[in-house]
Amino acid sequence: MAVTGLCGHRNLHRIELRLLPSADLFAATSGTLRVRISNRQRYIPVYLLEISIAEHKILVPAIAAAGSEVVDIPLTMPRRGMHPAPPLHIASCFPVNFFVRSCRYHPSRTLLVFPRPLASPLPVQQDGRRSASEQQIAMPGGDGDLRSIEDYRPGDSPRAIHWKLSARHDNLKTKQLNRQAAVTRMIDPQQFDGPLEERLGRCAYLINRCFHQQCAVGLVIGAKRFAPAVGRTHRLRLLKELALYE
Repeated sequence: MAVTGLCGHRNLHRIELRLLPSADLFAATSGTLRVRISNRQRYIPVYLLEISIAEHKILVPAIAAAGSEVVDIPLTMPRRGMHPAPPLHIASCFPVNFFVRSCRYHPSRTLLVFPRPLASPLPVQQDGRRSASEQQIAMPGGDGDLRSIEDYRPGDSPRAIHWKLSARHDNLKTKQLNRQAAVTRMIDPQQFDGPLEERLGRCAYLINRCFHQQCAVGLVIGAKRFAPAVGRTHRLRLLKELALYE
């Protein structure tokens, strides 16, 4: 009993948990929390680690000495906004299943939770106050004006190579062109009926939809106005505004 107790204690003795950037979290929607589990013991592996959040559990059979493992733990957050990360419970029945030893880890990070997306059609009426520059915007492409000249990368079209400029350098240069975006979209919670949370959820759904369709999308929320643009960074900026809106 003494030997098994000592082995069980050492199995959890120098375990370190660290939250990693994970997939976007939406309220009342199944998501995941990515965790790196590190074994800080230089010579001794650890075995049978069970990492859990609430009722969701992940079993890690073994981690080598001075090694680490990354796991995705299911997580559902009930509300949008900024929330502290939930505590993680670490347990192990090693070396024999007579006793289960455990400890808790309280992450210091906070989690940004976006509104729950609610399926909604795109509004038929567009904002008549949009400027002409918002009707069409420049996007990376191959049939428009010159956007920039960059170093050649594998996969670039040979037709885009700037031969004159390449001759003056040690490496090939390619022309990066623009294409004109399709119709842009301006999303405003006031375009929808219903409670605030439902309207924000419809906006979140449409922003995600436009992002996947590579359609420029903007947002009007309260006194703030964000011009239409594309890209993951812009999408996250709009979703953050929805998540923190009061």
